Amino acid sequence: MDYVVVGGDERYAQLARLLKKRGKRVGLWGREPVPGVPTVEKAELKTAKCLIAGCPAKVKDGILPPEALLKRMGDGAKLTLCGPKHPTMGDDRVIDLWADEALIRENAALTAEGAVSAAMRASTRALCDMRCLIIGWGRIGRALTERLSALGTAVTVASRRSQGRNSAVERGAEAVDTHAIADVVSGFDLICNTAPEMVLDEAALGKVDRDAMIIDLASPPYGVDLHAAWKLGLRAWREPALPGRYCPESAAMALLRSMARQGIL
Repeated sequence: MDYVVVGGDERYAQLARLLKKRGKRVGLWGREPVPGVPTVEKAELKTAKCLIAGCPAKVKDGILPPEALLKRMGDGAKLTLCGPKHPTMGDDRVIDLWADEALIRENAALTAEGAVSAAMRASTRALCDMRCLIIGWGRIGRALTERLSALGTAVTVASRRSQGRNSAVERGAEAVDTHAIADVVSGFDLICNTAPEMVLDEAALGKVDRDAMIIDLASPPYGVDLHAAWKLGLRAWREPALPGRYCPESAAMALLRSMARQGIL
């Protein structure tokens, strides 16, 4: 067996299909079956040249850390990990795809596109008729700003750093300081948070327009107090793992390109 894909969401199912199309011997373990791709037994993990998993791996029976997968591998095998939780064990058998900047940027672009889709599905208004506040000027914040601006949305970016605010203005957006977020959140139809820290607490949420939509795109510990938002009657929700849900085939193609760049195809 060349590859065994361990657990994961739909993007991993698509990755297994893509590998098989390339003529690779690929199997699945720890997840629901995928048509056309064989499911292997646990003992067969020892025979695979490469295991592919999220970090940590989400399998049917729970969560498997990288250390557990390393124990189930055979001699000379590689463990390819995909996801923002970087492994730190310093093991040369581990290939961390998230060390590939090109993949991170592709993932951010797919996340931004998924967020746009989520906002469109949730609203009866076109994005060109909305004012949007984007909190955070990381890769996802930049990608989201570019896409919303291209659709005619009036975008304001909140960033803690003056460099981020200046960069947002260069892209045609307005910019505010995240430290003063409670003073600027009113007047927006859509608020997208990308900062993985609490920025929209109860005090700030109390100043949000009652008919606004709030989407938290951040990873844990997240940036929106959802319970406070719901208590205030606001429409607020999280959109985790958007590439795997919104466009799993494209997300798998991005993983495949990263594997090729790192010489593991």
